[in-house]
Amino acid sequence: MNVLVTGSAGMIGGYVVKGLLEKGHTVIGVDRVKPKEEMEGLTSVVLDLSSKEDLMKLLDEHKIDRCIHLAALAHTTGVADTSWEAFKKVNVDCAENLFEVCALHNVPVLFISTVDAIGMVKGLITPDTQLNPISNYGKSKALAEERLKAICEVWNIYRFSPVYTEDVKRDIQKRYYLKYPDWAYLIGGGQQFEVLNVRKAVSSMVDWVDKSVDNTIHIIKDEELLDSAKVIAEEKAEGRAKHVLRIPRWMVVCGYYCIKLVFGKSNKTYLVFKALWPFRTTV
Repeated sequence: MNVLVTGSAGMIGGYVVKGLLEKGHTVIGVDRVKPKEEMEGLTSVVLDLSSKEDLMKLLDEHKIDRCIHLAALAHTTGVADTSWEAFKKVNVDCAENLFEVCALHNVPVLFISTVDAIGMVKGLITPDTQLNPISNYGKSKALAEERLKAICEVWNIYRFSPVYTEDVKRDIQKRYYLKYPDWAYLIGGGQQFEVLNVRKAVSSMVDWVDKSVDNTIHIIKDEELLDSAKVIAEEKAEGRAKHVLRIPRWMVVCGYYCIKLVFGKSNKTYLVFKALWPFRTTV
């Protein structure tokens, strides 16, 4: 198939492009920058998704069978503008442009969302759990999910758990590091978190291209939970995590309710909430 991949020059996007090419698909990769390497079967297009006219022209020129929408504002490190307006522009408005153009061309869309769209919810979480996002990232992804369902007739949504590679673990290290690589922390005897290896993330997207599109939402995660106590022990054995701050759970719980009393349901309380009550989701 001819597969349109947005965010194709990003870390995950690059892996997805390679995975699709290995399966024999042709890829139209869209990003604001050129990829680090050109590959046979890949057509790279530098394009700003805020231009609906350019998107329309792209899909008029190329026969697209499937679209995987990865492009997003997610990490704020080095980003000057982290306001709600910035997240909405990239994650909602640009996504809406893509959804409308794909709908006009009858192209099924796989939208890559996040478990942060779920927000502060306790207990077992299913794809049908009512969303309660707190962070700007989570709010923007939740809103984009709603836009997708309203605009496109054929779609799937994959909510990713925190993604990591063997080299890039920033999304999971915050679960056990105060300051990498020396200062780690444990709440009580340690916590277990749902995470997602980039290999599984990529295989889920590559496999989607050959599946029937059924307008359902799926939570994508590793089968094995990340155990913070086990990981810290492994880090110490490799010369990192030299100092481990051990915090009684009751103390963190008390701190959480104090912070919540002052700041309400904010990004500050959400970070502590996730540490105390990690997601437990069905697929």
